[in-house]
Amino acid sequence: MLRYDEPDRVIRQRKDIPLFTCGSEMHAKTDVCVMDRRSGIILLVQEDKRYLEGGDPEPQLFAEAVAAFQFHNRQLRLAGQSIINLKVIPGIIMIGTAPIFYKVNVTAALVECIETAQYPAQVTNVHKLVPPIQRPLGLQEEGMRPLDNRAVMLSCFEAFRHFI
Repeated sequence: MLRYDEPDRVIRQRKDIPLFTCGSEMHAKTDVCVMDRRSGIILLVQEDKRYLEGGDPEPQLFAEAVAAFQFHNRQLRLAGQSIINLKVIPGIIMIGTAPIFYKVNVTAALVECIETAQYPAQVTNVHKLVPPIQRPLGLQEEGMRPLDNRAVMLSCFEAFRHFI
């Protein structure tokens, strides 16, 4: 409905992405992602599962962003093309029916630090938008049920589409 799946894009669930970290090969598994034939993974969606597992969804989203960056550069290398040094990877965390929007700036320098277990010298910028609803304390409980919340959140989804 919001055209996140335009031509040449595929919506995938439970996409397994290799993640090389601290000298070991691991895996990051997306809840949902949007893939583009040219650019690889262009959007990550992570469900807030704290009610099930007690974990924080943000580190999982950031790990998936790093894995998507690594995967994209690996594909470029295999195709004999130049790797990229920076990619802004959009992500959404869903808390029930309420979205929180992220833009994660992943750099080659950050990925190298993660791969070799070093502390990065530069700050990694992550932009976060919590939809500006009238009752922000009710975000988790109300989600999109109230019409005023739904209008704000759908307009955020529509505006966020421009980042993918």
